[in-house]
Amino acid sequence: MQNRRALLFLVLAVALGVGAAFTAQRWLEDQRRQPIEAKRATTQPVTVVRQDTSVGSLLNERELATVDWPLEYVPQGAYVNPSQLNGRVLRRPLAAGEPVLESALLPEGAQGGLVSVIDPTQRAISVKVDPVIGVAGFVTPGAHVDVLVTIKRVDTDGLPYSKVILQDVQVLAIDQKLEEAKEGDPILVQVVTLEVSPEQAERLTYAAHEGKLQLALRNPSDRELVDTRSVGVSDVLGIRRRVSRGKPRAVSTTNVEVIKGAQLSVQTF
Repeated sequence: MQNRRALLFLVLAVALGVGAAFTAQRWLEDQRRQPIEAKRATTQPVTVVRQDTSVGSLLNERELATVDWPLEYVPQGAYVNPSQLNGRVLRRPLAAGEPVLESALLPEGAQGGLVSVIDPTQRAISVKVDPVIGVAGFVTPGAHVDVLVTIKRVDTDGLPYSKVILQDVQVLAIDQKLEEAKEGDPILVQVVTLEVSPEQAERLTYAAHEGKLQLALRNPSDRELVDTRSVGVSDVLGIRRRVSRGKPRAVSTTNVEVIKGAQLSVQTF
């Protein structure tokens, strides 16, 4: 009888132990699952770029990823699915891990490369430069510059003059690069591509062909256009300019013979 009672207590103890272990395991699983579910409820997938991407780049799904973003801080215009961005072109450069927003994209159907960043009313024109003309390498894509030319005044005295011919012109690219170097170090360039109007393109082409160009770097916040006049050797040396009056104009004359009686005279008119 006592053995049966002891056996019954043993079976009951084992059953209670198994039940307690099962309950504890379920509780632990619930505790682990709750943070995950809570996280899902407070975050949203946001598409980001995997690596640094330059302006004008054509996006590809393989170059994109998604990260969980706090729901209350999801940027406006963010994308959930990377496949939605296949073939879209960047309006500005993005750093690795940066969200791809609609404001950073060109309209659908835009082509990649330099053509995508040119204003519809403007033209891109490239001019050959050297390190001095390129402001010692500190002219970078996105910078604004003035363009000066030193050229001979064939319509006056034939001496060279310097003049600002274009102001507040945006630099689209240096050589074939559309963005600034990350370190900010000066880059010695050979070709600068500027964004100009069709009329300015004509003026710049003539100046590059007939004279020598120089770029003047502007402050990024400066948009003022200044009225300037050409500068020649007399201005540099502080000498007053002499007005060229030209050669005396030849005066045409007419000789008329006048006869008075036996006298002959000649009158000039």
